[in-house]
Amino acid sequence: MLWKRLTAIFLLAAGQTALAQRSDDESICDYYAAKRYGESNITTQLLLVQSIVTLAYAGGHDLLPDADNGTTGIFNEGLYKGVDVYLRPWFDGSKATTNLNNQPVGIDWLDGGATGPLLSFLNGSTSTVDIDKSTNQYRLFTHWFTAFGFVYGCSSAPKFPRTGESRGGPLSPAYVHKFMNLNQTHIGYFIEQLTLASMAYGFSYEDAQTLSTFMNARYNVRCAPAINGQLFSICFADECPLAQPKPDCDAYKEVGPSGTGNGSRPTATTAGPGSATSSATTTSNSPGSTTAAAGDAGPSQDSEPSTAALSGGAIAGIAIGGTAVLLLAVGLLLYFRRRSAKPQLVPVPVPSNGYGSPAHPTYSYYSSNPHMSMASSVPPETYMGGHNTVPGFWAQPKPQEMGQGGHEPIAAPRPATMSPQIAEMESP
Repeated sequence: MLWKRLTAIFLLAAGQTALAQRSDDESICDYYAAKRYGESNITTQLLLVQSIVTLAYAGGHDLLPDADNGTTGIFNEGLYKGVDVYLRPWFDGSKATTNLNNQPVGIDWLDGGATGPLLSFLNGSTSTVDIDKSTNQYRLFTHWFTAFGFVYGCSSAPKFPRTGESRGGPLSPAYVHKFMNLNQTHIGYFIEQLTLASMAYGFSYEDAQTLSTFMNARYNVRCAPAINGQLFSICFADECPLAQPKPDCDAYKEVGPSGTGNGSRPTATTAGPGSATSSATTTSNSPGSTTAAAGDAGPSQDSEPSTAALSGGAIAGIAIGGTAVLLLAVGLLLYFRRRSAKPQLVPVPVPSNGYGSPAHPTYSYYSSNPHMSMASSVPPETYMGGHNTVPGFWAQPKPQEMGQGGHEPIAAPRPATMSPQIAEMESP
């Protein structure tokens, strides 16, 4: 029995040591890029994300020694909690699910060879994910590599290759997925494949599950409130759980490209993928924002200039007020002069034990001590708002490295979209 206890202690200590290797301010992307490839830089971070995303979509549990048998791939038939799932029709154009200018159309996003170039990369036949740059599939995967670079917290994600910038700014995920009719099983399988692929490339079970929780809480719920103007819920079926603690279903009744508002395209900003603070500042100061509109509003034609002459009523009021002040000053002067003319009173000794005796000290019924007053000087307890920002569950447990804030929400930094049809998933 003793050796079993010692073994358990050693295993626990080893696990704590392993967890302690990653500092609190180091993202899981940076950490596992350095752990797997020797150092963390833009090359190794991009390679890590490309490997995870490629495996998640193409599958290939027989190609990698550490891949789980459940890594069947998003483009292939699979199971999620005992239910058959097949998402390929959402990508090959057989379903009119792509939102193009608020109309459902069928677009073939697998026109670059489908799983062919992905499997070639996974089995080592090619050193890169070699997809024809003229295809929709190249644009889609280039976007995904950047998008999941932000989701995984890669410090170099803003420098990942992109295919171009969207003219209208980031699109709301809810708008992009508007015609996909996704349910909880579809999205759950999608996220599970990313989770299993992450573990195949060295992620600990705990870190992979943290990512799974984060993504399910942000995307796999109904009516998640807007974060920096973006609507992240893409699960619209009745079976999808409501976002907690405060769902906002009204925001999803008329979803526009920008997420909230009247459906018009968002105003483009010059801000790049910076911090959540800078993104929020740029948004609030945009020409279409309430703050900017109120601040920039000039005087109306009916408004009086600031240097206008005083009216007769104002002059009369000033005169009356000045007279009242003068009379008050004269009255105070007479009062103090009469007081000084009175004979000085000589104090008479008070017998012992009288009303002024130390045995019966006098007390003031009103104390200058703020702690004795009816209104305490201690401010009332500050009302703390609900969850941050994820969010999502978007009540978040979200990963420490994802941002900020614990719902921060933190908006997380997010680049412009790669094309009008692709969702911006970068925002945390």
